[in-house]
Amino acid sequence: MSRAGKRALSSEDLLQTALDLMERLTTSPGSSVDAASFALDASVSLDQVDEVVELLQGVADERSGSRMAVDYQDGAITLTGDAGRLDPVRLTPMESMALRRVLTTCNIDDDVRARVEAALCADSDAGDGAALGKTLGGDRLLGGFYPVLSEAIAIGARLAITYRAGDECSPSARLIDPKLIEVSGDAAYLVAWNVEKDAQRSYRLDRIASAELTEDSVERHAFAPHSSADSLREHGEDAILRFASRGDLAARDWEGIRRDTAQEQKDGGVLVHVSYTSAPWLFSQIASAAGAITIEDPVNLRNDFRIWAKSLM
Repeated sequence: MSRAGKRALSSEDLLQTALDLMERLTTSPGSSVDAASFALDASVSLDQVDEVVELLQGVADERSGSRMAVDYQDGAITLTGDAGRLDPVRLTPMESMALRRVLTTCNIDDDVRARVEAALCADSDAGDGAALGKTLGGDRLLGGFYPVLSEAIAIGARLAITYRAGDECSPSARLIDPKLIEVSGDAAYLVAWNVEKDAQRSYRLDRIASAELTEDSVERHAFAPHSSADSLREHGEDAILRFASRGDLAARDWEGIRRDTAQEQKDGGVLVHVSYTSAPWLFSQIASAAGAITIEDPVNLRNDFRIWAKSLM
């Protein structure tokens, strides 16, 4: 018994029938179907076919505002042009390469990666994408485990990560309750609660070496609205650096620079406090400045810098 003879189409039935018709139109030769045959297959009346066609004709592209070109006359429904087609999206070779780069560096599960590539990429062969390999750091900004971190935040799951701090030679284990991801300057940070230290911490995403969901849920913590600069100031070491000029200071966007402490000197130089967690990182920034930045205090840090510089020779 046809549903048309029993009752009017519900909004859900109308929508599903419209989707069925779109699929039929995009797969039929000439993008045309016989209205009576479709009505029979869909268990609707011809009057209800009119409703379905009117629904499709009213659909507009949200960006361009153009209407779907569906024509209904002489008992035939025809889709003209490319509007409203259900053909799968296919990326260009360059777009495919970019997508594969993201899928690889973010350590997307192999099965998911394969399905996405098969559906979207210009060809099903991974090609150069396979040669990229899953790197430890992954993307320079988001690291290699952004999807896992995002999922943990969304479902409230505790995470087991290994993380290499700036002054560590290799990653070490942390058990954390993730809160949010923030981008600051040229780095992204996971704001989380370190369970073992019972304290709020920020972890650079590109220094996370592994991340796994645990079976435990996060607990409620008194997170402070810290930025990465606040975290550096609270947990990092302090040094006073001398910049050759205000221009040299302005050219640096380090989160650890405490610009409110800047003191201009008579010779045009500027002394400013800088918070840091990695001495080698700080040393490399000073060395790359080619004399425009020097360590004013503490004295032992100046000595460490000399030792570090000599080790490079």
